[in-house]
Amino acid sequence: MNTHKFKFILLLAIGLGFPFSSCKDYLDINIDPNQSVTSRIDLQLSSALVGTSIGIGQRIFPELGVWCQYQTGGPGVALSDWDQHRLNASECDEIFRETYRSNTNLNYIISNATDVNYIAVAKIMRAYNFHICADVFGDIPYTEALKGDIADGSILHPRYDNAKDVVYPALEGELLEAIGLIERGGVVHPEADDLVYHGDMEKWNKFAHTLLLKMYLRQGATGQAKAAQLYESDDQFILTNDEAAFISFPGGAAGSNPFWNTAKSTSLGNYYVATTTLIDYLGATQDPRIDAFFDPTPAGTHSGLYPGDIQNSPPTATFSRPAGALAPNGGLMFSRTAPVFFMSAWEGNLLLAEAAARGWITTDVEALYAAAVHASYEYLGLDATAADTYLAGAGALNPANPIKSIAIQKWVCMNGLQPVESWIETRRFDSAATPIFASPGGLFKSPTVNALGNGVFPSILPYSDNEGSLNQNFPGQHPLTAKVFWDN
Repeated sequence: MNTHKFKFILLLAIGLGFPFSSCKDYLDINIDPNQSVTSRIDLQLSSALVGTSIGIGQRIFPELGVWCQYQTGGPGVALSDWDQHRLNASECDEIFRETYRSNTNLNYIISNATDVNYIAVAKIMRAYNFHICADVFGDIPYTEALKGDIADGSILHPRYDNAKDVVYPALEGELLEAIGLIERGGVVHPEADDLVYHGDMEKWNKFAHTLLLKMYLRQGATGQAKAAQLYESDDQFILTNDEAAFISFPGGAAGSNPFWNTAKSTSLGNYYVATTTLIDYLGATQDPRIDAFFDPTPAGTHSGLYPGDIQNSPPTATFSRPAGALAPNGGLMFSRTAPVFFMSAWEGNLLLAEAAARGWITTDVEALYAAAVHASYEYLGLDATAADTYLAGAGALNPANPIKSIAIQKWVCMNGLQPVESWIETRRFDSAATPIFASPGGLFKSPTVNALGNGVFPSILPYSDNEGSLNQNFPGQHPLTAKVFWDN
């Protein structure tokens, strides 16, 4: 990250010292003589990757952790809006702004890079950013987005496109193009500017395949044939922790985890405690990950708080907290060096397991499910034998209902690490016909104070407050109970 900062300083120096070719050029009122009109591709890539990590890893990160019922507000702070199933539109400004800003950098790479490797990486990350926005907001600006420059048509108020019929199909095309570019091969490989894979294009190829499979699964029946065509072997996809896509942070002045930066300045790291929803489930399944996910109470036991119930809790009550929440230097879950995941190994294995369980591809569902558990245990520093014991007991795949096992395992694995992705998936897997999370009979509990009504859960994020103020083609705000196209 020091190198990253140095590069930006260098770019600024180059921009300010850019030589003038002639008095005529200097006096051209359409050109700012003090601003370089070009930028280095490597700088654009680093900026884009950091921007995405901030968008999904900072403001929205703890809030969706509450809606996933991993954590809830604990002692010392007034009951939050998100604990009551409220969310102001301004809370969504950051995820919208940062992912679209990131895509601006990526667009520059696609338009100006001379090597296919850079173009492929930019296409993969642009598809990733747009798919995140479509999955949390629904319809979004896409075909007219990022076209504010004169050369692009000066579109300052982009229209919103249908997520199902326009955005998703276009993103599939981008990912297939990226896969083709990687397989064709380039000459120049990203290096230190690639904060995810450091120029390993084979891993970027696996990321693209895994993201594409995820999008096909979210399309339901219409994605089945495409998933079958995509799949050749498990090896095309992210399977191991060393293949996972994430941004790591060195900590301190060199750069820290985005949520750490926010939480440490507002004491939010001390605010959250574990919910009864997750603590009770981990305890019932005798899952040793409970000790990795959470620091125990002073009594050495694990205790959760019913979601949003802090006002009814005795002031002397103590609860389990995300690991490191009270430690000066953090811990496994809350830390200055915690990564921001774009795609994890447990996620890749469980996506393949789901596709196989649905009969879309032919591979070993139980083996992939076990591999996901082992990847989770390995990341948390737990012994493989502990994972085997768990898989031989209450953590085993239920052959009578493998989809439910896969859904719940994904929810557990993503605790404290991928709340945005987890919230998306808890909505997708759950329905009245198959209650797993929010539907009656599911794991989730209606919070003590529920602004949406007892038993009603948020199913979409409100559009960014800035969009409502600045985009004349803004379609109007939707309620928190609206749904994206794949939500049952």
